[in-house]
Amino acid sequence: MHPDTPSSGGGITFTSWNVRGLGHVLKRAKVFSHLKSLSTDIVYLQETHIRPTKEKLLRCSWANQIFQSTFSSKARGVAILIRKTVPFRHVSTVSDPNGRFILVTGYIHSFHVTLLNVYGPNFDDPAFFRKIFSSLPDLSDTHLIVGGDFNCVLDSRLDRSAQSNYSSTSSMVLNDLMSSMNLVDIWRLGHPTDRDYSFFSQMHKSFSRIDYFLIDSKLISNVIASKYHNILISDHSPTSLVLDLNYKKQQFTWSLHPSLFSDASFCQYISTKISEFLESNDNSEVTDSTLWETFKVVIRGHIISFESSLKKERRKRLSEIEIELSQLELVYRTSSSPSTLQNILKLKYEYNTILSNQICDQLFKIRQKHFELGDKPHKLLAQQLRGLQASRAIHKIKSKTGDLVIDPKKINDRFREYYEELYRSKAKGNVSDWMEHLRLPKLSAAACEALNSDITTQEILDALKSFPNGKAAGPDGFGIELYKKFSMKVAPLLLRMFNHSFGVQKFPPTLYEANISLLLKEGRDEAEPSSFRPIALLNSDIKIFTKLLANRLNKYISSIIHTDQTGFVPNRYSFFNVRRLMNIMYHKYSKGSKVAALCLDAEKAFDQVEWAYMVKALEEFGFGRQFVSWITMLYAHPSSSILTNQERSLPFRLHRGTRQGCPLSPLLFAIAIEPLAISIRNHASIEPIRLGNVDHHISLYADDVVLFISQPEKSVPVLLDLIKTFGEVSGYTINWQKSEFMSLGADLNTEFLHNLPFKITNRLKYLGVVLPKDPKLIFKMNFLEKLEKLRRDIEKWRTLPLSMVGRINAIKMVSLPRFLYLFQNLPIFLARSFFKSLDSIILPFIWGFKAHRISKTHLHKPGKMGGLGLPNFLHYYWAANARALVYWQEGYNMEVSAETPPWVAIEMSDVKNSSLPALLFSTPRPPATVKMDNMIIFNCLKIWQQIRKDCRLPGTSIHAPVYRNHAFSPSLSDGSFNSWRLKGVVTLKDLYVNKKFATFAQLQNKFSLPATHFFRYLQIRNYVRQCVPNFESLPEDKRIYKLLLGPLDSRKLVSGFVNIFSERTVYATHFLKNSWEEELGMQIGDDVWREGLARIRSCSISTRHQLIQFKVMHRLHYSKTKLHRIFPTISSLCDRCKSAEGSLTHIFWTCPKLNNFWCSIFKWFSDMYSCIFEPDPMIALFGVSPSLLNHRVSMQSTIMYGMVVAKKMILKLWKSDTAPHFRIWLSELIGILHMEKVRYGMMDNLNKFSDIWEPFRNSYLRQS
Repeated sequence: MHPDTPSSGGGITFTSWNVRGLGHVLKRAKVFSHLKSLSTDIVYLQETHIRPTKEKLLRCSWANQIFQSTFSSKARGVAILIRKTVPFRHVSTVSDPNGRFILVTGYIHSFHVTLLNVYGPNFDDPAFFRKIFSSLPDLSDTHLIVGGDFNCVLDSRLDRSAQSNYSSTSSMVLNDLMSSMNLVDIWRLGHPTDRDYSFFSQMHKSFSRIDYFLIDSKLISNVIASKYHNILISDHSPTSLVLDLNYKKQQFTWSLHPSLFSDASFCQYISTKISEFLESNDNSEVTDSTLWETFKVVIRGHIISFESSLKKERRKRLSEIEIELSQLELVYRTSSSPSTLQNILKLKYEYNTILSNQICDQLFKIRQKHFELGDKPHKLLAQQLRGLQASRAIHKIKSKTGDLVIDPKKINDRFREYYEELYRSKAKGNVSDWMEHLRLPKLSAAACEALNSDITTQEILDALKSFPNGKAAGPDGFGIELYKKFSMKVAPLLLRMFNHSFGVQKFPPTLYEANISLLLKEGRDEAEPSSFRPIALLNSDIKIFTKLLANRLNKYISSIIHTDQTGFVPNRYSFFNVRRLMNIMYHKYSKGSKVAALCLDAEKAFDQVEWAYMVKALEEFGFGRQFVSWITMLYAHPSSSILTNQERSLPFRLHRGTRQGCPLSPLLFAIAIEPLAISIRNHASIEPIRLGNVDHHISLYADDVVLFISQPEKSVPVLLDLIKTFGEVSGYTINWQKSEFMSLGADLNTEFLHNLPFKITNRLKYLGVVLPKDPKLIFKMNFLEKLEKLRRDIEKWRTLPLSMVGRINAIKMVSLPRFLYLFQNLPIFLARSFFKSLDSIILPFIWGFKAHRISKTHLHKPGKMGGLGLPNFLHYYWAANARALVYWQEGYNMEVSAETPPWVAIEMSDVKNSSLPALLFSTPRPPATVKMDNMIIFNCLKIWQQIRKDCRLPGTSIHAPVYRNHAFSPSLSDGSFNSWRLKGVVTLKDLYVNKKFATFAQLQNKFSLPATHFFRYLQIRNYVRQCVPNFESLPEDKRIYKLLLGPLDSRKLVSGFVNIFSERTVYATHFLKNSWEEELGMQIGDDVWREGLARIRSCSISTRHQLIQFKVMHRLHYSKTKLHRIFPTISSLCDRCKSAEGSLTHIFWTCPKLNNFWCSIFKWFSDMYSCIFEPDPMIALFGVSPSLLNHRVSMQSTIMYGMVVAKKMILKLWKSDTAPHFRIWLSELIGILHMEKVRYGMMDNLNKFSDIWEPFRNSYLRQS
């Protein structure tokens, strides 16, 4: 193809550009914006001027692979950026330490390419080019693409505007090298006699062509286009090359960008268009389903029209300038007229001004986001911690025959083939026959009625509110944000469409569509199609429908799903399964007991559920006709398309499976797998492990299944047959080779073990934890591994530009959840040395690997107490284990009910001569007579003793049980106390009436105790007298007891316990207050001091501002007097005035050079609010004072904000001899005001913005 043929959009666009420095954020934004407008795929940049320590500056949203050779902030530097949509697989990199070139090799699909970016010396240096080209690898099996600024012309006659026949030695050497290596100047090949230029010399007022793409001659037939663009932004033009490398551009798939909803004009426009649509189309001529489909098409058109008009307005003048520039440059090349040059420069200035305004608007929104969220535990911080998002490109996949497929289209076809086969029904048996003999529980009549009632508008609105923003849209492109924003208009339409669909037993066509996005499972072979998790990207309207059904089902599902299943069932948790498994694994079985545990590895469990089976299960569980019809409608005509490497396959029909990504799928799966659990529990030949008076057959967390087996030689063959039969009707398939079997008791027959189809192991990996046969190894295999992972994470994070708050939030977001999961699931005793190890890793990172300036307790303090909320891992460890102890209150009942978690039943039975509540609330250390041969209970009690000591709990609590209390021996031998329990005297607290210890007559009257039990009353009274000080009056209850005995479904139990432990910690700050009082020469009231600490977190939305206030109040800045004490050679005098001791008070407040600054600020607020604010150090330093607290809250907020910014200005000039200027402070606040307006606007709460900031804005406008 001719090199000048216009790009068809089907190739890869390479762009080379000498950008003359990218150190400034505005310049970078301009360059990246222009490159994006050129539809560039692979960029060669020269003269980036980026220091090695600032390499992350080149990260941008559209490029995910960046290769750099840096030198300094003033010179050189080259980089290659690759757009995330390009399926480039990196092989190797050679980087020049002098920042002159970078060489990258890799694959674009099946093409092996060598990318060489060159920035040649600006003097004649032929050795440079010889050295580079001689170091190239063997080019026989690759395709070389060289680009860059060579700083020399190849043709002295055609490549300069000024007439000259001079050819440099570099030019001659370069031409020779090109000839010997079969490289061609591709632009010149297509323009043998034309003149065009890539560089304008302001000094010589001349043009030249010194930027090229030199490509392997083998690629000439792949060239689609080659072009020089206008010289803008830099004094070099971008040079483009388009190659057809069998790469298909991403198909355009429209989706609504959520950022549009922050534009008030857009929201008003769409609201109007919705109203207009309903007025014109909402009539009896069309069905409600058709109306809904038409609504989506029409609104999509209006949104696209709105977006298009915005882009046209932005591009119109820029396009005009580009055309005028092209014409003027042509004229100037022939005339060299000064007036023409002047016009060129004017147009470039205008172009840059327009581009700057556009970029500044984008940067402003980015700055606002970073200002508010930069160091908060938010998606923005998560992206920094993860680093640049890895490419999701799939470079290879195995075909059915095992051959590797690397062509993108064929990869997509292979996945379509795989999933079309996976979702094809393979049911064999008769579902009705299989279920005929199962005794499935039934929904109650009330539950059935509620599930089958008509859908309401309120349910739709509730479902809408529950969805988070920012999730990927389905094929129709509408994210949930549209429906939430216009919910009052959209919800009635949705309701009508749902009702009409039920009437015709079919949804509108688009509700059945979905895209499947593939996520590689951790640790799996990336060449196997089965290694990917298919996530269905459903349209928002069908997700709303499934969510409201899920909301209904959540209320009743626990009535039909056995406690063995904990996955996605409300108020059941994964730690139930792990703790149960540990109790069974580490139980001391009698000699000769043959017991085992079997972890099943289900293959694509969610994706293989047969629909006929699922519907039959729903009917057998007693779901009504309407609910079953809704489910049948959902699975009537679903189709999906596979998304890989920007390819979207043709849609294909699904015939089985519950879609991962559908809110209802987890609940439907729980219902689908429950009959298997019931059949195992009911089968007489499959013997369970019996512990705690409970038969333990199976434990499930969704599709993660553990089976507990007695007499494995007898039970396992029957179990295998049962699972096989179940799989034939349901689609359930087990990968037996990956399933794990562990013997827990006596040795099993060797031949039997040898013939088992699964892996025999001495450790089980279940739900993310490793459980070895030897419990002593639990710590090493779980906690030490996480400790090493934390070290590796911190090593990666230490280079990120995070503040102290950002580093704390990194620990909160990433590290704490990992350890908390272990704390919740593995109840083992951890010595305090473990937490010291954690601190030794975390604290240096928090302080930026510098000296620690204050005790860690001040970092641990909650925000309301003036701290930064650094997690105290010991408190979370206690809290996670205390949460499990909440379930020990089941021990008061003495009997196991259907709702008792099985692990609780085991632990209840393993306590002899006492009870679980007695262990919690009676004497701290149970006597030797209490037998509990259970390591989990033993560890829990050791942890509980730590908690009791820290919280200073009494030796005996009023919640100690009256019956089966080891500290009250009559309760163990006299059954009469059990009758007291049954009559309502359960704990010592029940012995009190009106907060006084009751007489026997009062107890008789209240609980109907027989008169013959008077002696027992004397016994219990004597016990209480000995154990409870001042027993006559009811002791005050402890907060921790209220949590331990609260409802089992209480939310946020862990955080509740953590708050209790944190509030008990003594956070002494009086020494800080005393130091400020001494320096200020004034008293600070305790209430003002506490208020100042409490307002650190509310002084600004910016975490960096909060950190400034934290450091000021905690005196963390190095004053000159402090430095003098550490280093006596350093002067203690203030750097600013050089006439007084540089204490913190002096540097922040009393320095004479600050007088005008502070007086101007206080005068500004006085004029603004029309009341007198005298300069006050407490307001300036702490943001509060007794007088300020009397004013309205919005006024206090604005003033405190202003004071934080003032201190920020002082800190910027900390070592300077100049004071900050009032006008700079004002300018900074105006900038913040704009960001605050964006923030409140995005929250749709501009009224609050006006209340806080309108007085400031009005004052500024009056005085400007």
